[in-house]
Amino acid sequence: MRISSIDIGSNAIRQVIVEVNPHGQWTTLKKFRAPLRLGSDVFSLGKISDAMILEMIQVFKKMAKLEKKFQCRHSIALATSAMRDAKNKAVVLRKIKAASQIKVQIISGHTEATLIQQAIFKSNIINDPRVLLLDIGGGSAEYTFLENEKILSTQSFPLGVVRLKKLTHEKTENVQALARKYFRKMHVASHLNKVDCVIGTGGNFDALSKLKVQLLKKTPSTHLSATELKQIKNIWQKLSLEKKMQLKIRQDRIDVLDYAIELIQLTMNEFQIQKIKIPMTGLKEGAIHSVLTNSLR
Repeated sequence: MRISSIDIGSNAIRQVIVEVNPHGQWTTLKKFRAPLRLGSDVFSLGKISDAMILEMIQVFKKMAKLEKKFQCRHSIALATSAMRDAKNKAVVLRKIKAASQIKVQIISGHTEATLIQQAIFKSNIINDPRVLLLDIGGGSAEYTFLENEKILSTQSFPLGVVRLKKLTHEKTENVQALARKYFRKMHVASHLNKVDCVIGTGGNFDALSKLKVQLLKKTPSTHLSATELKQIKNIWQKLSLEKKMQLKIRQDRIDVLDYAIELIQLTMNEFQIQKIKIPMTGLKEGAIHSVLTNSLR
């Protein structure tokens, strides 16, 4: 059985096509990514522009061709923060469906966090008593606190990197001021003041895992200490744009990674966290798990 899973985020649209064996294990057949920053439109205009809609239609046509080429039995397309906030989302979804036959489902921040949780639970990476699952996207950040693998709270906040870039450029508030508005809510909901480990998902954490290898010359890339994160930040901020573009990370990540690093550091300081685990899994994989268990249709 072959499944196509599409994540329509605020910073990019990503697709993965997998082949699943009878035991529920899968092999990745194809990955596709289009760097369409929907958040730039939505967080400034309140809607997706006509020009962006045309670009999206072309991207979805290509993804539909890939689904046909690989004979996918199931196709799931999930849209997150930017699409949730877009005033013209109904029109956009209709146009995408008409052009590509792909039906996009807009999910809540809570559902987004739940699917990411599924992916992380399946990765068997949790082995600390108190854990924070942190997914930083373009439009929102999902915080899920666990104690002995039991979920204490799941909350979604408008702290995605594309949104933070816009807010800090337009207002006098900085990332710290914006983030601290929500830290008290996290403490109250989770009853935790200290966390043993943060498990980070999303393209920003994936970029940091690559920078650990490239800038610090250290492995494994799936683990990062608070000290290593600080070292990466210090080196990263001194690099010219030309040098940054020579590194093996997405070019559309370069202008927002500073916001991600600051949010991660603020969170780690707030909850006294010293280590990060990066499982290289997330929403797309959680959606596949949900298809396999029939919990998402």
